[in-house]
Amino acid sequence: MKKYEIESFLKSFILFFSTLLILNAVIFWLYHEEQKRVLQEDIFNKIKIYNYTFKDKDIKIKLVPMRKKSELYALHVTNHDIFAYFDIPTSKKSSLKIIYSYKIYKSNLQNLLKKNLLYFFISSLVLLLLSIIYSLYSIKPLRNALYLLDEFLKDIIHDLNTPVSSILLNLRILKKKNSNDAIQRIEFSTKKIGSLYNNLESMIKEEPLHVESIDISSILHEKIEYFNYLYPDITFKTDIKSRFLKTSQNEFSRIIDNLISNACKYNKTNGKISIYIDEKIVKIEDTGIGIKNCSKVFNRFYKEGDRGMGLGLDIVKKMCNKLGYGIQIKSKLDVGTKVKITL
Repeated sequence: MKKYEIESFLKSFILFFSTLLILNAVIFWLYHEEQKRVLQEDIFNKIKIYNYTFKDKDIKIKLVPMRKKSELYALHVTNHDIFAYFDIPTSKKSSLKIIYSYKIYKSNLQNLLKKNLLYFFISSLVLLLLSIIYSLYSIKPLRNALYLLDEFLKDIIHDLNTPVSSILLNLRILKKKNSNDAIQRIEFSTKKIGSLYNNLESMIKEEPLHVESIDISSILHEKIEYFNYLYPDITFKTDIKSRFLKTSQNEFSRIIDNLISNACKYNKTNGKISIYIDEKIVKIEDTGIGIKNCSKVFNRFYKEGDRGMGLGLDIVKKMCNKLGYGIQIKSKLDVGTKVKITL
């Protein structure tokens, strides 16, 4: 466990255990007092029986001056004695003081205390174990969240490393000679960083939709040109006609960007991507490695193996919901993935 996990565990454990221990101590005290009361009632019953039978080796009898009515027929416990007073029907001057063996009473009380302390100790051990289990369970979501954050940061670093390295490499080429190719690669790498930035930005803020009439075919052609340059070994097959749609250009562009990016990244060597558009549907199909669990791909941070950051399709789904589009994904491992957007 890491330092912050240990700290969270200790705080949870101390809170759980101290609360349960206090509650256990209160229950122990109440239970002990009840057992003590039962013991004294038992002794009082023996004294009452002795008052009629006078047969009990643990009890003694004594004549005392007449006691008040409030003192009669009740058990009295002092630091050295346990007894009860009873009246004598034939006497108006004396009462009977029936005394139970204080030594036996004290011994029984100590045995009772030992037994209850044993119960308290055992129950406290159980509570200790439960507190440890509850504390470990309580930090599990924190550990999962921190694990996802660690993986997320690693993926960001990994995804940013490629375009940044490309920019630095092409800048060195530019220093040596004027190269349009190098300039174009820098432009595409910068756009890639911009795309990652937009994905991260969409996680933390909601922007109002700016709806306008746009030719979505031109956006598709622009994205194909961009990714065709980044992935020259992939063949793009298109059936795209001019199609004007009232929508948010920014959101629609980012949906297409994420989907084509995935189709390229997880495609096979010399793979193919087919893009089709009609009045109500946009289809993007690839010949890639496929998806094992399509039902989870829209969950944030869900990844299969070392696939990206687990953000792209979560963002795509949210944007489709925002624009009122339907989206379906079908996939077979080692065959490819089909994405259908219903406009």
